[in-house]
Amino acid sequence: MSHSNMYDYICETPVVLRSIIKDRREITKEFVDFYKDKNIEQIYILGSGTSYHAGLNAKNFLEELLNMKVIVMYPTQFERGEKVFNTNTLVIGMSQGGQSLSTVAGLDSATEKGLYTAAVSENPRALIFDHAATKTRIMVGNELAGAKTKGFAGSTLTIELMLAELGIAKGIITEECVEGYIERMHRVIDNLVNITEAATAWYDRIRNEFLPAKRIIVVGYDNCYGDVLEGALKMLETVRQGVTGYDIEEFFHGIYNSITESAHVFYLASKGDYKPRTVKLIEILSEWTPHNYLIGTAEGVDEIQDKYCIAPFTEDPLFSCWEYIIPLQVVACLAPQELGINPDIPKDPQFHKRIGSKVLDGVRDNYVVEKA
Repeated sequence: MSHSNMYDYICETPVVLRSIIKDRREITKEFVDFYKDKNIEQIYILGSGTSYHAGLNAKNFLEELLNMKVIVMYPTQFERGEKVFNTNTLVIGMSQGGQSLSTVAGLDSATEKGLYTAAVSENPRALIFDHAATKTRIMVGNELAGAKTKGFAGSTLTIELMLAELGIAKGIITEECVEGYIERMHRVIDNLVNITEAATAWYDRIRNEFLPAKRIIVVGYDNCYGDVLEGALKMLETVRQGVTGYDIEEFFHGIYNSITESAHVFYLASKGDYKPRTVKLIEILSEWTPHNYLIGTAEGVDEIQDKYCIAPFTEDPLFSCWEYIIPLQVVACLAPQELGINPDIPKDPQFHKRIGSKVLDGVRDNYVVEKA
């Protein structure tokens, strides 16, 4: 099977993450210089789709690092309904393509509320940059694919480093403390190639079973919840069948009733007290559907099946979200090609223009460029 741009971008993830870490002071300089003397007491991260999920993946790290409340929201909900009672609030609007009109509206609303604003985008000419006090680039390069992959991890890392560098500049945290986290990040990043290889081999094992799927569910917990939503979104964008993602406890509270033999369930079984319950859940659901795909290490899994993606995850409680998304990205990339769908090209490249959700710039949305 020919590999798409999307597969190449998955493989480039570790390269771009290392580069962002290396260049972090330069990347975050404008933001840090502007905010180092301002009093910030809480943070909102606004984004839609992949940007929202990237914010969810950053939340636990940021709260641990800064000892500060971080709220991740859809920009429309922030703009139309959120009351902010503390004006010492930083609102970060994130859009990889930079042209999201809801993120623009969220940032404008933050300005009207008298709050601090920062915009984060891969696009050097991003529309959102005109609607915030500072602009920060997500240095992953232009992804010529509708379904973003390397930008997902790149967005999370960029926001994490922006606030880590700001914390150092403010004297809230030490450089040594941040270096400790960066060492952990590198351990995870260095392992991504192993996960990608394992995930690609695993896809080959499940492809015949998975390809006819019409109903797909992703479950997970803890710091993989952003991956649950992102993995569901990736498959929705490319496989174009019914996919939903649930926190595992939410799944226990009623969703299980809907499982029949047509359901294909992916379990992000990261290390933690929910892992044994995930194994138990598979045991129960196996009575109702044969299509159960566990993703995790072999630890605590009594009966390893061929359809499981058993791989050497580092199990870092803050940063393994970069690893656990990869198997789902690989499925979202390889399955559609066998179903006659090009995963790089959205179903309607003009959709955002037609519905009025983005301003197309002809560069970040030019998906039909042939690979050299």
